[in-house]
Amino acid sequence: MAADETVPTKPTAPRPSYFKRFVAELNRMGGEHDAFIKVIIVERVSKSAVLIALGIGLLVAGREGWLTHWARLAQEQLNLDSDETIIEQLFFRLLLLVGNLPHTTLLAIGAFSYALLEGTEGVGLAMRKRWAEYLTVVATGALIPFEAYEVVHRVTLFRAGALLLNLAVVGYLSYRKRLFVGI
Repeated sequence: MAADETVPTKPTAPRPSYFKRFVAELNRMGGEHDAFIKVIIVERVSKSAVLIALGIGLLVAGREGWLTHWARLAQEQLNLDSDETIIEQLFFRLLLLVGNLPHTTLLAIGAFSYALLEGTEGVGLAMRKRWAEYLTVVATGALIPFEAYEVVHRVTLFRAGALLLNLAVVGYLSYRKRLFVGI
């Protein structure tokens, strides 16, 4: 080749924009389910069913005036009026206030909304949708600081277990499924 000749190069296609790559990533199918993913699916769908039952219960209990009675009964039976932290006092006052007001419908809507989120995560994971893996990590990860705060201020087996389970879910999905690598 002469010095003045140039070698023709293949035109390279421009790299797709971040948004296009992100949408393509969300539309991908996830891999096969292992045992831990199956546990997450069962946990999310079960939690969704419990929240739906809670929402229905709130609607019925609010209309019948049972919430105020139950809150007072819980305080008496569980000895919650002694050594209450400020958060517990505020929670029970809020529960009594909500029980006296017809706003239990809002609580039921909150329970139904959370049930929808949990159910969507569970069904999406069961269908091996990549977007469900991202949704599960983001939704679960958003609550970890609140759970850590609760565990630091008052350790119970339930709180510590929930925090550890959610940390395991976020860590496992993020690392094992390589969710935030190469988008």
